[in-house]
Amino acid sequence: MTIHTEQTAPEASLPALQSLTQTFGWAPNVLGAFAGSPVLIESYRQLHALFAKQSAFSPAEQEIIQITNNIENNCTYCMAAHSTVVAQTESLTKDDLEALRQSQPLSDPKHNALRTFTLALLKQRGHADEAQQEAFLSAGYSQEQALEIIVHIAFKVITNFTNNLAQPELDAPFQAQSWRKDS
Repeated sequence: MTIHTEQTAPEASLPALQSLTQTFGWAPNVLGAFAGSPVLIESYRQLHALFAKQSAFSPAEQEIIQITNNIENNCTYCMAAHSTVVAQTESLTKDDLEALRQSQPLSDPKHNALRTFTLALLKQRGHADEAQQEAFLSAGYSQEQALEIIVHIAFKVITNFTNNLAQPELDAPFQAQSWRKDS
């Protein structure tokens, strides 16, 4: 797969590519992969903006959902990128980031309930049973948040599957957080 730049991207992809580059302050290789499809890059851009403005989850909780997806979808690029963001913003503790990267329980019971419920939705293709739903809600989350996780999963499918298909080179800023799934 071609990893596009502003010089090689399809014309219809340019507005989204330029907008995302401005948002991030640089152009990670994944954006070049997205640019191969105007629909894909614009979908990514719109969902990214929507989460920034309207998510019912904190930035830390969004990272928990997204990193859980990255692991389940075995996306090494996204794991390195999200781990770098978490490490730089300190939205999660170092120990919790490491626990996520190793698919281990988190120290905060509420955050762990979020990780567990997200994983259940992923593994069971949305068929979370009543007990799983109740555990999530009892941890202090809402039905709205349960539904929003589905949107985060769709968002991560866009990034995870694109990276798994296109195999962009891991950008230098992400290399210190490279990751491989054990199993």
